[in-house]
Amino acid sequence: QIRVRIIEGRQLPGNNIKPVVKVHVCGQTHRTRIKRGNNPFFDEVSGHSFEIADCLYDVCHFVMDTAGASGDVCFISGHAVMRKWLLLSDPEDTNSGAKGYIKVSMFVLGTGDEPPV
Repeated sequence: QIRVRIIEGRQLPGNNIKPVVKVHVCGQTHRTRIKRGNNPFFDEVSGHSFEIADCLYDVCHFVMDTAGASGDVCFISGHAVMRKWLLLSDPEDTNSGAKGYIKVSMFVLGTGDEPPV
């Protein structure tokens, strides 16, 4: 299982925005609740279960809809990313600079594994 926790966003561009985060991993998508403001606090966890480990080497893709930005993280089975800020950027215009940040934690659990604290 891959567990992803969307913690918060920071410095998202725009006025009166209602950000939502979509997490795409191994063909599955999770969407957070819609929040308000440029520094939203989500604190939402999603779990994605798989029968085979092939896709665990894929990219976990985050999309912040309101900011029109995305961020990718690669991780390998057995590893974790804990409370890290990811830079969001416009995938269509890589020279446009930062479009905000999103703080996430994610880890891979095998059968019988305990999640990290």
